[in-house]
Formats: sequence, structure tokens, C-alpha cells
Amino acid sequence: MGDANWSDLDAIDAGRERIYGFLGALLTDPDAGEWGCATLPDEQEAAIQAADAVQAAWSMPGLDLRRLVIELCQPLGHLKAEYDRFFTRSRLNSHSPLEMDHQSEWRRRHPEAVVEELRREYEAAGCPARENLPARADHAARELGFMAWLIARSRFERKMAALGASTAEAVRSCDLAQRGFFGHHLAGWLPELAAQLRSYAGGGCMEELGRFLTAWITVERHHLGVQPPTVEATPPPARGRRRSPQRVSA
Repeated sequence: MGDANWSDLDAIDAGRERIYGFLGALLTDPDAGEWGCATLPDEQEAAIQAADAVQAAWSMPGLDLRRLVIELCQPLGHLKAEYDRFFTRSRLNSHSPLEMDHQSEWRRRHPEAVVEELRREYEAAGCPARENLPARADHAARELGFMAWLIARSRFERKMAALGASTAEAVRSCDLAQRGFFGHHLAGWLPELAAQLRSYAGGGCMEELGRFLTAWITVERHHLGVQPPTVEATPPPARGRRRSPQRVSA
């Protein structure tokens, strides 16, 4: 890959890194102190430009952040109330930002092994712990933040390789880490959370967050080469007949 191509890819990755940070901030508790990354005017403008750049690069629709940003112009007290109404008061409806709450019943009751595995993965990658982020390693904000960290690592290695201080193999290893984490975690469960946000009866920023998140998952699957999960979209066939599972996109 030539330096010019690496420069183009770095511009896309810079936008991806910012958008992951923007989305992660919105999925933290508003009282945690991270929402400024998504509500301050300068941060919003930068995120809009990043989304526009990624959308232009891949010619894929749906990445206009402006509708979500408009909803985020509400008073902070209103935004906090909407977050609380969706994620706290609706827990009985499985409106949860935790990956394990979107898995099988057994995993919901016994999340410890996967959560600990995620914690070790963050630690092994050198991802710094941040006090404002949720404690649970399978929280959406933690996973989105880790993706931003992996993208930042890829960008660093790419720049070092352009200077002769790193190798194409090191860059590829970082890129594969992004694909692996997204494919094994976010691509599997985040579409369900996005769908719940889209159908939120209160509308507003939660609904618009779900709409953008749905489009973002599609773009990231395309960028990283991660296929949608295959599920049985039809009832099991009668004995003696076999059918291939149909592919269903989020």
C-alpha cells in the first residue's frame, strides 16, 4: 500500500475514531462527565464532519449526524431524563447497554467469564482505564471506546510505517484487531440495542441515536469486511429436508 493510500485511509480512520468516541459518550450515564464529548458545539461540529467524510468515502447513506445533534440541543436535564427513562426505568424490557444482557439467558445470569475476558483484552492491548467510563467491561461505552483505541493504534502504526519506523505487518495486525473485536462483540449485539433505541416511544435523541447507530454498524461491517450474522429466518424444516440459514441484516 502506497503512502498516498495510507494517507487516505488514515483520514477515514480519524473520522471513525471520533465517531466511536462520540457514540460511546452518549451511551454513558449523563452524570459520568463524558457527555461533553457529544454536546459541546465544537465536538458536535467535528463529529458531523467526521460522519460526512466517512459517508463520502464509502458512498453509503444514513450517516448524517445532524438530526441527532439537533435533538442533543435540548436542555441537559431533559437529555438526562430521556437516558434514565430508556436505560434505567426500562430494564425490565431489556433496554440495557450491557452486551451480556443481549445474549442467551444463561449468559445473562453468568456474565462473569466473558466480562473478565473483555477486561483482560483491554488490559493486554494497553487501553488505559478511564474513571468516567462504566465499570463493566461489556458496557457499550467501554466496547465503543475500545474500538476507538484500536483505531488510534492502527493510525499510529500506519504513520510509523510511513516513516520506516514500523512495518506493514504491524499495521495489518492492528487492523485485524479491529475486525476481530467488532466481529466478535459489537456486530453481534449492538444491532439489537440500536433497534430498541429506534423504536423508543419517547423519540428524541434516543430514537435518533438508534437510527445513526444502525447506519454506523452497516458502514463498519462494510469497512471491516464483517458479514451480518446468519440466523434461522424460517421455522425449522421438516425431518429429512435441509435448508441453509438466510442472512438477515440489522
